[in-house]
Amino acid sequence: MTDSPDRIKLKAWLQTALELELSTIPPYMVALLSLKLPSNREVAELIRSVMVEEMLHMVLVANVLNAIGGNPQLGAAAVPRYPLNLTFEGQPFRDRTFPVNLQPFSAAAVQTFLSIEQPRRPPPKVKLKSLTVPAPTIGEFYDKMAAVLDVLSLEPGGAIIGDAARQFDGDYFWSGGGRVIAVTDLASARAALALVATQGEGAWPPVAGGESGFSSHFDMGHWYRFNQIAQGRRYLRTDDPAGSPSGPPIAVSYAEVYPFKPNPTAADYPAGDKLSLLNRAFNLRYSRMLRALEDAMNGAPKGLYDAIMDHMRALAPLAHDMMKLPLKADPGQVGCPTFEWVEPQGSA
Repeated sequence: MTDSPDRIKLKAWLQTALELELSTIPPYMVALLSLKLPSNREVAELIRSVMVEEMLHMVLVANVLNAIGGNPQLGAAAVPRYPLNLTFEGQPFRDRTFPVNLQPFSAAAVQTFLSIEQPRRPPPKVKLKSLTVPAPTIGEFYDKMAAVLDVLSLEPGGAIIGDAARQFDGDYFWSGGGRVIAVTDLASARAALALVATQGEGAWPPVAGGESGFSSHFDMGHWYRFNQIAQGRRYLRTDDPAGSPSGPPIAVSYAEVYPFKPNPTAADYPAGDKLSLLNRAFNLRYSRMLRALEDAMNGAPKGLYDAIMDHMRALAPLAHDMMKLPLKADPGQVGCPTFEWVEPQGSA
């Protein structure tokens, strides 16, 4: 059966969403790894919680894409290059475009994270061109996809036509908030998309009389977690999300970081140099992780364990080794992985 225009459009949008979620992980990861602990421990906790949930979002998007008969792709063409020009289209923020950089933890990095996760009722818009998202905010993009799902549900056979064996189910563990939702019908598809949107930008209702506004910080949308870092203060359960956090201070030190060169490429590391060898090892492992994720998303969901437990966990030690080595061209800066695709051949 030939796909309808709406199904073709939704498949393309979901693939864009998959690449969008992937594109946030390297900037969050390097900002996290650039922190010199034990300074910034609360900052590290907040960034890590968001990064882990972005991986969950990739899994949820893949479930919806598989459910409508698509094939998630995480090969070379899907790998983001930095600086990434992330463009949001549509009213009322047609001019809200900004670059996403691989950069050490800094006030500028936090502002970029806030721009990525900006909620529908935004604070003052950031005007800072390429992955193009067909909506003003990520949340509205997911709402548009949910609306197309409703249209597809009226087609003969309904919206859900994919093989249920390709679904990731709720047995997978996540150390952030949320859970994996297997997509088997329209309701579960909408629930999966709603969870991604809510975690990204979800606020809590204003409360009065000392009632709880959120049960844990994992219930707080990503924008609000990053805003705690920007403001240097925790939200209280009784805070109005439209205002500023009024809780205990967070120790934020922009000085206690590894000062790597922003947006590095493999060409920054001379051939045969230790940084070059470490960067290639990192990129091999990163590429293998993405290939393992793609395989898991296309018929072997149990392979998700290998992608995360084997490949992803091996990335941090390699990145830390790079951040301890100075650049020969600029001893004031250190190395950083480049997150470039290489054909996964040879040993890491």
